[in-house]
Amino acid sequence: MNWADLHIRLADAGLLTNPGRPAPEVMVTGVCQDSRKVKTGYVFTAIHGNREQGNSYIRHALDAGASVILSEKNPDGVPSLIQVSNARKASAIVAAAFHKHPASSLHLTGVTGTNGKTTTATLVHHVLESTGTPAGLIGTVTCTTGKTRYVSRLTTPDATELQPMLAEMVDSGCKACIVEVSSHALDQYRTATLNFSVGIFTNLLHDHLDYHKTMEHYFKSKKRLFDDLAPEAVAVYNRDDPAGKHIVEHTQASHCSYGQHTDADIQFRIVKDSPDGLRLHLDGRTCTFRLAGTFNAYNLAAAYGAARTTGLPGADVIDALSEANPVSGRFEQYLCDDTTRVVVDYAHTPDALEQVLLALARSPNRKNRLWCVFGCGGDRDKAKRPVMGAIAENLADEVIITSDNPRSESAPTIAEAIMHGMNVPEKARLIPSRPEAVQYVAKTCNAGDIVLVAGKGHESVQMENGTQIAMKDQDLILEAFASRNPKPLN
Repeated sequence: MNWADLHIRLADAGLLTNPGRPAPEVMVTGVCQDSRKVKTGYVFTAIHGNREQGNSYIRHALDAGASVILSEKNPDGVPSLIQVSNARKASAIVAAAFHKHPASSLHLTGVTGTNGKTTTATLVHHVLESTGTPAGLIGTVTCTTGKTRYVSRLTTPDATELQPMLAEMVDSGCKACIVEVSSHALDQYRTATLNFSVGIFTNLLHDHLDYHKTMEHYFKSKKRLFDDLAPEAVAVYNRDDPAGKHIVEHTQASHCSYGQHTDADIQFRIVKDSPDGLRLHLDGRTCTFRLAGTFNAYNLAAAYGAARTTGLPGADVIDALSEANPVSGRFEQYLCDDTTRVVVDYAHTPDALEQVLLALARSPNRKNRLWCVFGCGGDRDKAKRPVMGAIAENLADEVIITSDNPRSESAPTIAEAIMHGMNVPEKARLIPSRPEAVQYVAKTCNAGDIVLVAGKGHESVQMENGTQIAMKDQDLILEAFASRNPKPLN
């Protein structure tokens, strides 16, 4: 593709700082934001982030053969540099045009919210696939294009990685795609060119304040998904969440609410909730589901609402949802021969930890002890640490504080902040090594106890002191509880 064609797109979007400057006559063979991936003829976008300045990688990109550089600054007077007012948005526009706007051939569903994005997106994908619509999925755990399954690096990839995935979906015959849309992605214009047919809002709770600084900014980032919906789109939102009605205030799209409130368009009632699954009265029908917990009742209702907007009959949607398994690392359960139950969950926010512990506290085996093994991520939102400590102390009988991706911080320092929220911190046990923490519980807990190992879920590495250490909670559990013969339930 000739750069002049892409140059016009940026001019039309009003992003060129010097629109009168002639476009360089060069051919473009690819687009990326990572200088390590640049090849001859690529467009490289220098992104200025919180930790790194993209311009420091311009020379590396040029040496690798980049034909055009996009940047908001040009301090070195690079001849092939095109200065733009918003590099992230420019990157999204160029990537979409280079890959021939694949999203225009797909029915797009975007899912945003603090908790529940992964499960809701996966449920919608499952329903569409089960009812005959080939669909792609882009999310925290995995990205699947119909041809290839990728291990996710971010909840929502940057635009230069996202667009080729969408193109691959179109080539493989997909008719739809479900995208987890993080607040970071919305704030950074990663999905700027995508016209979503359906937007789903799950909830708004404490998270990512290390990045957004305030809940107001966090909310506004989420709201962008709904503000940008077209009139023919549908906004599916949580009626029971205080932010629900505000998230759709200025959208042009039609509204579809879900929740337990009698005013919800799609109403549900929990008939039974146990670790073995939910029985719901959903939109006039009663059915049993393999997912457990009140939080999953909301995820099921959200997925039901989104699937119904495609024209699918309610009975078909519920039948498909009733067959859906939990997502990897989301309330993933192991049952031992002695009836000890071990649960892996990604819960890394205060509300998520509370909801999972509440779901386990309702277990018929509640006469036995409930253990909570968790930590908090380093170099991230520090305000949630004492809050999560208080929640664990209030809802679990035994609390083990351990490491969870400490990054550049020390695990004991993070643990101290967690215990600061506890009334009786000395009752909690600090075991910085995550493998040792799980091993301790396996040796100490009684038959029939319930053990929650929270925070990492699907993750397969521990990030510590600049290095990645292979570590999966599922593997830790299978090894530590081996003498009890743990078996996966799903």
